[in-house]
Amino acid sequence: MTRIAYICNGLYNAAGMERVLTTRANALCADFDITFITYNQGDRPDHFALDKRIHRVDIPAQNDKEYQRLLDEWLKKERYDIVTSTGGTEFFFLHSIKDGSKKVFEFHFSFDISKVWLSGIRSPWRRWLYVKGQTYKRIYHARKYDQVVALCRTDQKKWSRYCRHVTYIYNPLTIQTDRHSDCTHKKVIAVGRLHKQKGFDYLIDAWSIIHSEHPDWTLEIYGEGGLRDALQAQIDKNGLTEVVFLKGKTDDIVGKYLDSSIFVLSSRDEAFGLVITEAEACGLPVVTFDCPSAPAELIEDGVNGYVVPLGDVKGLAQRVMTLMGDEKMRKRMGVESLRVARKYDVSMIAEQWGLLYNDRLQL
Repeated sequence: MTRIAYICNGLYNAAGMERVLTTRANALCADFDITFITYNQGDRPDHFALDKRIHRVDIPAQNDKEYQRLLDEWLKKERYDIVTSTGGTEFFFLHSIKDGSKKVFEFHFSFDISKVWLSGIRSPWRRWLYVKGQTYKRIYHARKYDQVVALCRTDQKKWSRYCRHVTYIYNPLTIQTDRHSDCTHKKVIAVGRLHKQKGFDYLIDAWSIIHSEHPDWTLEIYGEGGLRDALQAQIDKNGLTEVVFLKGKTDDIVGKYLDSSIFVLSSRDEAFGLVITEAEACGLPVVTFDCPSAPAELIEDGVNGYVVPLGDVKGLAQRVMTLMGDEKMRKRMGVESLRVARKYDVSMIAEQWGLLYNDRLQL
């Protein structure tokens, strides 16, 4: 059985990458011998449950240099067939370890994510310089891997300008439900970390426009993050305290989708947009910004939702209001979302990864 090692900084976070990796590995472990290797996770438990057939290794290094040495020793001892970097600390040196394995790099952010990460730098010249520096450093190391895997066609094209073996595989659905929204509740839902990348400030501004036309509709934002206080202040300033709610984390996100009628994604950047596929699987029409990289690929514009130019707050508000004003349209688009969501079934995505791994071993 082919032996695969996934390397990441940790599996203790309740984040999208960890959720996707766990879901995919659980689907693949019947056909592949899988090990997860983490960096100094210690006694912090994995947040998402792994299949009992999956092996777990944690390397308790004191610093990056020691981590590289210990990981080198482990890989040369175990001799996996394929070793995968998920873009953590290991990304910058894994390709140089001569253990005989094929090296795969999965990037779980958009190609241009540095533009968002470094957007706080005030000087345009310094910001441009730092973005270029980070991007080219990433490209330099990615070129040394046997395979680069992006999350969407858009990023595949960008990576392919610099690397030879590039493909894309969408993330699998990480929720399962036989129920779907009837799209009759006067409630809109948004989900994500309260971080600048997620663009909830755009959404709150859009709701100021929406509220004047549809005062009986509410917006619920699920997620936590460092911008909670700033976003709440924006809500209060805009007079939306009674209709826009920061709901924090929930253990029943499916139930929240089912209790809503429209899903909105207002992000500045999304490598994939897992929440879009979740909302589709629950039968919701979707309104999204056309942000880098995948969101526009995940819906069929005008069929199960709408794609709006990035940053067009008025356009976002208008598309949401179009759906608010037409229940039949909401229901029709919700049914189409159920169809679109089938493309991301975990069994189909796992099959694509299996084919990729087997192809890599032949080279």
